[in-house]
Amino acid sequence: MTTVDLRALDRVAGQAETLDNGLRVVLLPQNGAESIAVALCYRAGSRDEEPGESGLAHFLEHMMFKGSAAWEPGAIDRLTQRLGGTNNAFTSHDATLYHFQFERGSWREALRIESDRMRGLSLLPEEVDSEREVILEEIRMVEDDPWDAVEQAVARRVFGDHPYGRSVLGTRESLRSLGAAALRSFHRRHYRPGRAVLVCAGGLPPDAMELVEAALGGVAAAGEGAGAPSSRNQAGLGPPVFDPRRRRRVELRRGETPRLLVAHPAPAPDDLAHVHLRLALAVLCSGRASRVQRDLVEEDPLALWASATVTGHRLGGMATLSAEAVPGVDPERLEQELCARVEGLASRPPDAEELGRAKRILFADWVFLHEAIAERAVTAALEQALFRPGFSRDSFEALSAATASDVAAACAAFLSAGTRVVGWSRP
Repeated sequence: MTTVDLRALDRVAGQAETLDNGLRVVLLPQNGAESIAVALCYRAGSRDEEPGESGLAHFLEHMMFKGSAAWEPGAIDRLTQRLGGTNNAFTSHDATLYHFQFERGSWREALRIESDRMRGLSLLPEEVDSEREVILEEIRMVEDDPWDAVEQAVARRVFGDHPYGRSVLGTRESLRSLGAAALRSFHRRHYRPGRAVLVCAGGLPPDAMELVEAALGGVAAAGEGAGAPSSRNQAGLGPPVFDPRRRRRVELRRGETPRLLVAHPAPAPDDLAHVHLRLALAVLCSGRASRVQRDLVEEDPLALWASATVTGHRLGGMATLSAEAVPGVDPERLEQELCARVEGLASRPPDAEELGRAKRILFADWVFLHEAIAERAVTAALEQALFRPGFSRDSFEALSAATASDVAAACAAFLSAGTRVVGWSRP
């Protein structure tokens, strides 16, 4: 049996404490590190939006850099650049995360910034209007990109009316109707200490927890002038339900190369079957010796490349296999051969060599990604905010113990023709 050294997963485990106002704080010290990463994750994403608010969570993410009581528009970016640091943010369906990385002497600036903008934003009308145009351009870019466009169209078929089927960016119509009042309301409802996890990783000083509490412990908890909670909270929304009666083929005209996306609904990340499904996709597509890579890219090249992944949405995801056709190849043949390899895994489970290789690839990918301090902070914040402490370790323990029969069963259950959605982007 292939085993993995689970000690590597301790990179995202550390000292945790919940402040009196509800903020969860996790410290990941690393001896000898010269920088410190700070990641703040709010349990608030696009699935928390009320009717008519599509795109609001992502819009607010942009506005968090556009002015608060202590920071005029653009000041956060200018300070970050002047100190030689980095900052970024992203919004998903389940959460919004902000992260900074500074050298050790400057890291407390990140705490000052997060404390100030958790308390409230300026939301100047000219900044709101300007950033709305930036996001409208993002929407245009997604619509023009062959892969982005087909993936979004396929997600709508997989998830239906569930929020996971909508773009995090929203629509042109929804963006034009959203202004400062809607942004302020979403911030007031969701950007509270009790809905957030703060992770600090790297060359932390011995008094790091005291410094965090001094900077953020005074932010009002929910109910202390924070406004009423959302009527549509995350706990009240169920998992997506796949309806096989939906139209399950999508054809777009984009780009100059036929691009294929095959998708299936997937279980939630904390479901054991999700681990087995990830392993099945690795057997199919990870590495040159995997079944799809070997047969369709290397030996009988129908595709220039192929890949597979499964999204980690909190309530249920989407497994996808992607391939770009070799010029001159019949696209229908590529689709047939790809789907045949997927279905064949259920009847022909991986042998010991295949299974061990797939496990090693998945574990090595995780380890290499988390060499960086910033990635450790981001993963720890998402673990704590959306799942539980030790979630990565639990997943890899399950992965290490998975058998060939587990892989075949996951393939039969989740990658069957009965749940398949096919998307094509053709010239």
